[in-house]
Amino acid sequence: MINTIEIVLWAIILFSAIMVVHAREVFNSALYMALLFIATAGLFILLDAEFVAVVQTLIYAGAVTVILLFAIMLTKREEGKDMLRTDINPLKVISIILFALAIIPLAGTSKILLIKKGIYGSPYIIASELFERYVLHFELIAILLLVTLISSVYLARRD
Repeated sequence: MINTIEIVLWAIILFSAIMVVHAREVFNSALYMALLFIATAGLFILLDAEFVAVVQTLIYAGAVTVILLFAIMLTKREEGKDMLRTDINPLKVISIILFALAIIPLAGTSKILLIKKGIYGSPYIIASELFERYVLHFELIAILLLVTLISSVYLARRD
């Protein structure tokens, strides 16, 4: 059952990654990217890294996608020629065939190290490392985010 879910998630990731590049509208491309982030979070759940999956969903599928969508909606769209080419180039076909030939021998040969559950991806372990070993880095990032917030409020009020 897990293998079926994993295959479905990989298919969603592959499909959405291709559609991010080939979507005609930039807005649709951003939505496909959000789908890619959510499917990646699903893979983290299968790897028993629930905390990493939640962070992936909140930061990437949530915040990054929303910021990207705002940037798309707030920029002016100029009419221009269509940059997407749909013709079949022999170099594209050769590249896909060579990629498949390179990947096929690697299928089924992954040697993933099994890590004891509860050690990897545990919120307690991550928090203790963050607030003990990297406390200075954490504080500097907090100050940087505060300066960014104040600057964005100032720029929004000025306009």
